[in-house]
Amino acid sequence: MRLRQVGLSLVELMIAIALGLVLMTGVVQVFLSSKTVFSTQQAMSRIQETGRLAVEFLSRDIRMAAYYGCYRPEPDVPAAMLQDGGMVIENLYGNFAEGVRGYSSVESLPNGVDDVGTTIKPLVGKTANVLVLRTANEVGLPLANPNDANGVFAYSPDPIDAKGCIAGMCDGAAVVVSDCFKARVFRIAQAPTLIGADIYNLRHNNNWGGGIIPTQNFTSGEVSAMNSVVYFLAEGPTGIPSLWQKTNDETALELLEGVEHMRVSYAIKDNSEYRLADALIAADWPLVESVRIELVVRSLENNVVESTQPYTFAGAIVNPPKINGANDRYLRQVFSATIGIRSRATNI
Repeated sequence: MRLRQVGLSLVELMIAIALGLVLMTGVVQVFLSSKTVFSTQQAMSRIQETGRLAVEFLSRDIRMAAYYGCYRPEPDVPAAMLQDGGMVIENLYGNFAEGVRGYSSVESLPNGVDDVGTTIKPLVGKTANVLVLRTANEVGLPLANPNDANGVFAYSPDPIDAKGCIAGMCDGAAVVVSDCFKARVFRIAQAPTLIGADIYNLRHNNNWGGGIIPTQNFTSGEVSAMNSVVYFLAEGPTGIPSLWQKTNDETALELLEGVEHMRVSYAIKDNSEYRLADALIAADWPLVESVRIELVVRSLENNVVESTQPYTFAGAIVNPPKINGANDRYLRQVFSATIGIRSRATNI
């Protein structure tokens, strides 16, 4: 007579449970390992993309700093014929002869945080440098007629836009007129006016031009809008440090999350010595020929790496401090680039 098994013994059950635990432990370990690898790779991809875009944005505007149309100042006497280049409309929107200007932090700006926005929460300290770039639009409008004592005349097939502007030139805005031999900055005194077939009058209140003085007359050339662009670091809406940009009097824009430190240094004439903004005097800024930027970009999430990650920045090893008593486990990467100002650098 055959006996049929009707259950498991205690020993068999314990063996089965032990084998199951071993298998589940292996599965969980594989899952956690895969998750860690995925999180690290995702964070690294985001960091590299952020760093690449940050360098690209900054490099593009640095190269175009001190651009005044087809006119290029003499390297040894920058902006010598940029007439009225020191004009300031308000706050950081002005002093266009400088082209580039640096500050150690937002606190060092002429009006502090008010220059970038009262609702902004800027980062402070020696590695939260501020970069101000001033330049003309790459595309301007050709002059249609010689200027008179009250303004210049530009040709444009496009109509005035909804804001009352033409090619970015509006009432109260700064513009530059140049003819490749000289250039002049002025502020538009009223909205551009259509006076003929695709011809617009850009008026000013400076009372120059239309006479026999060659430096005041522009019979040909182009006129372009002037811009002041500010790059700085501040907290984003989520509290993450970010790279911000402010153009003219527009509201500051958060560009890229995760940019934790920005160090900017400057070289005059030769590219062998780069100095921080505090080491330059007012007379140095029109002579700056190249800019070196160093950025630290971190992951958006903590606990990405197993332990605190030291990194080298500004020639020193940095050990991130603890966060609320816990080890800092953000992933970080350092990016750097040296960019020449095209209108000034002699080797470009």
